[in-house]
Amino acid sequence: MSPTDAPRDLLTLAERDYRSALILAQAPDPPMESAGFHLQQAVEKSLKAWLALKGVDYPKTHDLSLLFLLLEDARENIEPFWHLLGLNPFAVQFRYEVAEQEFADFERLAQLTGQLIAHVQSLLAIG
Repeated sequence: MSPTDAPRDLLTLAERDYRSALILAQAPDPPMESAGFHLQQAVEKSLKAWLALKGVDYPKTHDLSLLFLLLEDARENIEPFWHLLGLNPFAVQFRYEVAEQEFADFERLAQLTGQLIAHVQSLLAIG
């Protein structure tokens, strides 16, 4: 993808995935693999929006660590969001496997995802 991707559109899609994750997590007998997938997608799209806002070209990838490293190379402060790397397995692995453990960090990672979205929204507002 390139910096010409509309950051506002990416952020709108991120917000949609975030809401979907929260809704799924509140369902009776929640499908946490699906909630985790949507949370990962919200982070991925938020990071891509952030990169696009900064004019940084990024590859088509689901790897959050690569997106974080691109932001770090652009001298962006990503420190508050490093824990979101815990969502990386939801991009592919848990879409095709049944998780054998509970997703105990969902609440914490969901809150941090909301903070990431708010951060990128603030960058969009001043950019």
